[in-house]
Amino acid sequence: MNELYENEPRDRRSRNRAYTGDTIVMRRCAPVTAPPPRRSIWRRIRRALLAGVVLMALLIALAYWQFAAAVAPLIVADARPFPPLNPPGTGINILLIGVDERPDHPEEGVRSDTLIVVHLDTIGRRVSLLSVPRDTRVELRDIGPAKINVAYGYGYAAAEKLYGEGVTPEQGGMALAAETVGQFLDLPIHYTAQINFDGFARVIDALGGVTIDVPRRIVDNAYPTPDFGTVRVEFEPGLQRMDGARALIYARTRHADSDFGRAIRQQQVIRAVVDELRARGLPGAALLAPALGRALDGTFTTTLPLSRLDMVLGIGWIVTGLDPAMIGQHRIAPDTAPNFREVGSDILWDPAEVRAVVRDFLAAPGVETGQVRIQVLNGAGVAGLARRVSSELEAKGFIVVPAADAPRSDMPDTIVYDVTGKPATARRLATLLRAETRRGAPEGVNPTVDIIVVLGRDQVK
Repeated sequence: MNELYENEPRDRRSRNRAYTGDTIVMRRCAPVTAPPPRRSIWRRIRRALLAGVVLMALLIALAYWQFAAAVAPLIVADARPFPPLNPPGTGINILLIGVDERPDHPEEGVRSDTLIVVHLDTIGRRVSLLSVPRDTRVELRDIGPAKINVAYGYGYAAAEKLYGEGVTPEQGGMALAAETVGQFLDLPIHYTAQINFDGFARVIDALGGVTIDVPRRIVDNAYPTPDFGTVRVEFEPGLQRMDGARALIYARTRHADSDFGRAIRQQQVIRAVVDELRARGLPGAALLAPALGRALDGTFTTTLPLSRLDMVLGIGWIVTGLDPAMIGQHRIAPDTAPNFREVGSDILWDPAEVRAVVRDFLAAPGVETGQVRIQVLNGAGVAGLARRVSSELEAKGFIVVPAADAPRSDMPDTIVYDVTGKPATARRLATLLRAETRRGAPEGVNPTVDIIVVLGRDQVK
């Protein structure tokens, strides 16, 4: 009987039926749960992303706070009475000074071992390096004709005499070096930074080492040691992972070639440091900042306002987004300024050629691949080598004229000659061929193109 009333509404069954004593079991349907709206899923994703961004921002802020606290004692005021201003959008020039100081032997004094001007273009997001030879003869304040690396040592020793009471030796050395290098290059030096050998090695160790592509075998039988002795050092060609001590030796050795070869290696190490920072990205580099601050403690001094967040983020933004292969590498050397004159151990450079090097140093790299004519010369004495390399370059979009033989057929290393001033293309070719670049034409060649590539035996596969 219960079945007869199952489909009737509950209120009608109650009115039309007499109570029989039976228990009537009422069935209740389970409530239907609607699927969550799609909007709530995206809301959760947005919340998770926002939480991640906030967490990363907090980590970066903490890292910056630790870095700022570590470098605050390393920042000093510029002792120059009127340091040059840098209007927005013009980039900044920083004089990087590698200092040779030996606290255990104060009688040796302090001198600059390396002078490199770094140009940072925050708008174009690029970096250029310019090495100044330490034997360059200049007119030095209060002294007269002297080597350019004497400027730091004299400023260090006569800081208060030159710049007033309370100026520290480091401030005096950096100020006079910046004045002297700026006058020689006719270039404003906005900031200065100095680092000694120990600090250089510690920074690289804080990065976990750097990877260097050694272009050829290097042997130095008289590398100087801290105790004024010498030791034999060797580097085999090829990719190598170097710690700070090894990278310092690589950057300083010069008896295998010259100070000019050493300048190339120093810039190569700087590029390797940039590569390590770039590989970490801006967040990773920010998290590494405290370790870098500790590495610089007691070994580094600068007029750069590194306690300003905008300065740190600006430099980090450039470095972490930069292709190290596109770092401009420039130097004043016999192949870039050939009309020089030697006076004893000093070098007098032609001012017009120095200005040309500085123009290249400051120039933004253009898109030159489709406009620049290139010729490949066979300097290795291997039949067909120049034609093969020419074909490979054409396949990459370069304009290449027919190959030919070089005056010499025993060249050990490949050299890219920038004949008409096309530094961006010359650097790209040098990167592809793992070669060095030089300005001008190779000896014995009458150039009819913009760039000449002389192949060495290093290209033989």
